[in-house]
Amino acid sequence: MDKNYVIGIDIGGTHFRLGMVDEDGDLYNFVVESSSILDTSDDPVKKLIDYIKIYMKNVAGGRLLAISIGFPSTVSKDRRVVYSTPNLKAFNNTDVVTPLEKNFNVPVFINKDVNYLLQYEIVRRNLVNPGIVIGVFIGTGYGNSIYINDHFLIGKNGVATELGHIPVAHVSDICGCGNVGCIETIASGKRLMEIRDLYFPQTDISKIFILHKNDPVILDFVDMLTIPVATEINIFDPDLVIIGGGVIQMEGFPREYFEACIYEHTRKPYPAQNLNISYSLEDNRAGVFGSAYYAFNKLKGCEI
Repeated sequence: MDKNYVIGIDIGGTHFRLGMVDEDGDLYNFVVESSSILDTSDDPVKKLIDYIKIYMKNVAGGRLLAISIGFPSTVSKDRRVVYSTPNLKAFNNTDVVTPLEKNFNVPVFINKDVNYLLQYEIVRRNLVNPGIVIGVFIGTGYGNSIYINDHFLIGKNGVATELGHIPVAHVSDICGCGNVGCIETIASGKRLMEIRDLYFPQTDISKIFILHKNDPVILDFVDMLTIPVATEINIFDPDLVIIGGGVIQMEGFPREYFEACIYEHTRKPYPAQNLNISYSLEDNRAGVFGSAYYAFNKLKGCEI
């Protein structure tokens, strides 16, 4: 390619995606790998640097403007250090930005992966002054992002919107974050795998909703998925709720029941009677696009 571009990277709990996005928003050289190639390394940042270098060698022309990476993690307020990554522990307490900037001599931006997923939805939908937008992305874990007045909510320490880690009474499972009783232990893709292994061991996970969506165990699981999002709706009274993630996008997922449970758990008469729920586009490139959109905004000096 012969254009200026940003390398966008989406590191999820299961998959690692990478691509080059130019200033026109076009994506090139998109690749998908297992996230385990990074998590098994004693030095995951070096592994990431080496991977990017090899990736770039196979691309002719163009000028790299920045690298932007989304992690399934809490990230420091200055957006340089990955604090805690329950599903990719090798990155815990790691300064990612400094060594990457030293190796590639361009700005490096990191953020929660779900912020980039919501960034993609905001750009794709051409949302202008959208008010309060909540993004809930249920995959391996329970991801959450909140966009208020054209800014992502990041909090005092940079670790706001950890919706999957709200504590639940009488739940004794140990979460990947180290705490006991986080709702992610009973409402996430990881929990769905446990349910499959325990109750439906002969069923391929991809068919679990097709074959068992009316089973009480599955209905209870889907109901549990709605508790966090209904809680957040009651707190923020959002203009728009965007739901996505691998679990929601599985074939046969009972969206009508899911929405009915959200309604059941939200405050009456409002916000329950005026919910605006939408679903994310099923595009495994979304995190790469979103990370690149974020980087281009930052390069322009926009504070988001």
